[in-house]
Amino acid sequence: MGLVRNVGRRLNRYSGWMKRLSAALLLVLASISCSAGAASVAEVKKKGTLVLGTDPTFAPFEFKGSDGQVQGFDIDIARAVAHDLGVRLEIRPVGFGALMPQAVTSGRVDVAMSGITITPERATVVTFSQPYYRSAQVFIVRSGNPGKFTWPADVKGKTVGVQANTTGQYAAEQTLKPRGATIKVYDDFAAGLADVRSGRIAALIGDAPTVNDLKKRLPGQFDKAGAVLVAEDYGMVFRKGSDLAAAANRTLARLKRSGEYQKLLNKWIVQK
Repeated sequence: MGLVRNVGRRLNRYSGWMKRLSAALLLVLASISCSAGAASVAEVKKKGTLVLGTDPTFAPFEFKGSDGQVQGFDIDIARAVAHDLGVRLEIRPVGFGALMPQAVTSGRVDVAMSGITITPERATVVTFSQPYYRSAQVFIVRSGNPGKFTWPADVKGKTVGVQANTTGQYAAEQTLKPRGATIKVYDDFAAGLADVRSGRIAALIGDAPTVNDLKKRLPGQFDKAGAVLVAEDYGMVFRKGSDLAAAANRTLARLKRSGEYQKLLNKWIVQK
């Protein structure tokens, strides 16, 4: 009987533990459900927010201002989309390596914007909006180009930095590596800039507007060198098949018709 009572007590404790665990799991699942991204316009409107995933280290498209708030060209475009949907914009900082496409396909965010290039490969797993900006991948070097970096003339033996999971990385591996360049991959774009400044790498691949912004914010530190590596179009990124892409396209069309799009270009990108 003592053995039976001991077993009974253990079963009761086990049952209580399982009930507490089940309750905890339900709470976790509920919180995940509440914080998960939406796949449709109806879901976004129901929850009242459009969750934007972005890597805020990419001025002038997205970066933290002196007040600590994320701002930039992409942010204003996303805010216009949220306005047209009648919801609030929620900005969720995500490192680029985790942003594209994982944060979108997993539902962590509703939309991703961070100077994301439209490519056929990416379009197999996500849905892009219409292009909202035409850019180019260029080489960022120290001011005055002391390493005499040039492209396409000579990259053999040079170390070139790229940010992980960017089209710059893909282009470098396909074009520069076969020509004898060493490719160094950075999770953080700022770390690559620091290595350019210190001379640890010859150049860093980045977007043309970024170079212009760096020259404006950090005069005398960085320059552009060589020819354009590749031209590209940026798009807003949504889960595959989402009707949010069509809503974003309507906002882009409205901004261009009204002249607001040009005002945003002048505000963030066009050099004065």
